[in-house]
Amino acid sequence: MKPIPIKKEPLGKYAVAPYNFVSFPAKAQIRYNDFSELPKHNSYKDKDGKKLLNGHIAYRLKAETPIMVSSGIDKDKQANFFKNSKGEYAIPGNTIRGMIRTNVQILSHSSIVGNRSKKGEYEDSDIEGSTFLFRDVAGNNSLGKKYSTLLGIDSVKRIAKKVKAGYMVNEGGKLRIEPAEELIESQTYFRIDEIELRKRADKKLPGIYFMYKEGLFKGKDGILNGRVNDESSDPYKPYQAKISFEYDKKSGKVIQIGAPSVYKNDGYILSGGFIRGKLSHYIVPKAKDDVKAIDISDKQKEGYLDDLVLTKKAKKTSEGVKINKDKEFWALPEIGCSKPVFYINFNNELHFGFTPYLRVSYGKSVLDGIKPGYKDVQGISYADGIFGFSNREAKGIEKKISYKSRVSFEDAVAIGKAEVDEDSSIEMILAEPKPTSYNLYLVQENEKQLSIYDGDFRLRGIKQYWLKEYIEKPPKTNSTEMTFHINPLKEGNCFEGKIYFSNLYEDELGLLLWALRLDEGCRQNIGLAKPYGFGRVEVYDIELQIEDIDKKYDSFCFDYMFKADIDGYIDVFKKYFSKEKLNGKDIDEEKPIIELMHIKSKIVKLEEANNYRYMEIKPENEFAKKRILPEISKCDSSYTADKAFRGQFHYQNGKIYIDKVPQNNQNMKNKKKEINAGRAKFNDALSEQLKIWQKENEKN
Repeated sequence: MKPIPIKKEPLGKYAVAPYNFVSFPAKAQIRYNDFSELPKHNSYKDKDGKKLLNGHIAYRLKAETPIMVSSGIDKDKQANFFKNSKGEYAIPGNTIRGMIRTNVQILSHSSIVGNRSKKGEYEDSDIEGSTFLFRDVAGNNSLGKKYSTLLGIDSVKRIAKKVKAGYMVNEGGKLRIEPAEELIESQTYFRIDEIELRKRADKKLPGIYFMYKEGLFKGKDGILNGRVNDESSDPYKPYQAKISFEYDKKSGKVIQIGAPSVYKNDGYILSGGFIRGKLSHYIVPKAKDDVKAIDISDKQKEGYLDDLVLTKKAKKTSEGVKINKDKEFWALPEIGCSKPVFYINFNNELHFGFTPYLRVSYGKSVLDGIKPGYKDVQGISYADGIFGFSNREAKGIEKKISYKSRVSFEDAVAIGKAEVDEDSSIEMILAEPKPTSYNLYLVQENEKQLSIYDGDFRLRGIKQYWLKEYIEKPPKTNSTEMTFHINPLKEGNCFEGKIYFSNLYEDELGLLLWALRLDEGCRQNIGLAKPYGFGRVEVYDIELQIEDIDKKYDSFCFDYMFKADIDGYIDVFKKYFSKEKLNGKDIDEEKPIIELMHIKSKIVKLEEANNYRYMEIKPENEFAKKRILPEISKCDSSYTADKAFRGQFHYQNGKIYIDKVPQNNQNMKNKKKEINAGRAKFNDALSEQLKIWQKENEKN
């Protein structure tokens, strides 16, 4: 299947994305009240003597679009399809397990946060309890206003008044900040434009990198004139360099800059990442003597490192966080070293960074956006009871408890000769929007006052990707570090696998089967590049085999498996869950279930592609518009509600061209007259076309 570019139209009232979120239920449900109720692994009966179920589920998967389940990215940045120990193409059991477990969590209202530890932390959470950092210098929204107020940004003087400068010191792995000297009252750093820097700095001063070529100036209208310094033998890069300097106390400006110890005041000069139009470099005086240093906690350090990973300045490795090439400017100092830093203390909360317009942390963590009824649950969920857990605390028990999974997943092996799809073997981009996109990831009820990771905010839910009938051609990028090449298998390839289960209750088995099959017409998506349409699969030929325990252990007969009814067990789960957990309400009427089945059954068509794509940063920054992403169930109507009627047609070169009429357009009633008029014109045009066809036939 050849990837195709999609026609991208301007955003309407709403944001667009290749994913959406299945809502969290109002309350998480548990299957077991405590650990003592869990079935034992070494007995086929529960504590009341009831027989439990053992057996396997056989199934097949058919790839309806090219599918890419990677075995890893090699040194040549090639991602090849996974092969098992026999050299056969296969979908790893862990991949199937992950897909089924997510469905189980949604269908059974299992909390994905887990239980809170004695320390108050959610150690088993599928959602990281991160506290994100942000920067919004020019944003005219709630976040931009918060940022401007927090830093005390003076747009005229182009300085952040509340930000202080100092030096971050690493002593044996412990970080602290030593404040810089206040050479001018309440000011611990100087800003100097590059135009002035070239005038004030001594010639051939080492360590300074200029953003523009010499001759840079501002015209009468204030427009910057000059070429970016990116083609020289010494192009610009973020830097920090030791210097000495003189300043004029009256004007508050630096008047001379030279090598260390040449002038009266020692310090550093620096500048961070380049943005066209930027002019600022900054000078930080030496550390002040006899002032108590500010300690940086391990939590603050970890938050900063997590943000480096999130912003692609670093990556996580088995040895810790490793800074990416050319991003050393943002690295924490090595043990025994120090470097200039900017910081602000607000409400006893320390924020720090290596430029004055530093990234500051939100007031709350991600997990604060989940209602207590969903995360503060005592007991064991369906998902944890079936798939197991490790090192969990329990009331009255000093030792942590682990529980082994009662299901295991074979690799789903390709049937017959699987073929690599050369047409869709393409370059992929690693980057994608992250949870910091609060307009997409948080519940938004007021587009004029967007919720951020502060105050009373709520997470949208569990992320799921839309299924597509086409493969979208990914955008190009100039960054080779952000890309890799995939070699997927063709659509039409089939796989077969098995899921083994032991000691399940009937409702648990029904849930497992429902999570694999879902409702009629539903599909699943697996592997890499799901946002672009890869990995849409149909699950079919599901067969349930259950052990006859009496036959297995009371006789020498080896034919102790019998085929069982799948629908019957799914019904057992639905009836049990509705009665015991939902006070009689039909589980199929629950919002998370409706949303899951909708996003797993809707196949996005090519003509709808504009509404199910990533938003663009270039040439038009669609992210900057901060549009709200509609809920799953509202996507079909939301995207068309604010658009003009598109049921018109045009007649050209002897042909009739008809635009698609939106099925759920909320303005249909108001456009009734236009629709009728359009139909009349269509009929007239069609009559003319028929006459033309008739004449052509007579000639032939």
